[in-house]
Amino acid sequence: PVPQINWRRTDGLPFPSKIKLRKSNGVIEIPNFQQEDAGLYECITENSRGKNIARGRLTYYAKPHWIQTIKDTEAAVEDTLYWDCRASGKPKPSYRWLKNGDQLSVEGRIQIENGALTISNLNLTDSGRYQCIAENKHGIIYSSAELRVV
Repeated sequence: PVPQINWRRTDGLPFPSKIKLRKSNGVIEIPNFQQEDAGLYECITENSRGKNIARGRLTYYAKPHWIQTIKDTEAAVEDTLYWDCRASGKPKPSYRWLKNGDQLSVEGRIQIENGALTISNLNLTDSGRYQCIAENKHGIIYSSAELRVV
């Protein structure tokens, strides 16, 4: 006999109203898939002859997207610069910094932590074009700003 087809999430969460189920052919449609839609799903088919369950995991991935970027800054000699660039993404993005196109290395006065750049005791040679790069396996984004030390 033609089986009855039902879907459910194994975490027990209800389906949002946006989800469309077509029971006649066992199709589930999730428009505008978002992180909260990720999880384990089960398709349960049942008729008088028996029952079968197929399981699958839906995983959410996203390329980086800026939450906070850096802006052109003018600072005085011996001041401290603090630039924080933050991006969202799945998996969580990693960060790199460039100065005038070259990799910025961490040393003494220059510190990088979780996308934040701190340069203490600024001097004239710190002036230049800086780039913060956020990337994961799904994409890469850049934020640029000019530092002028006076």
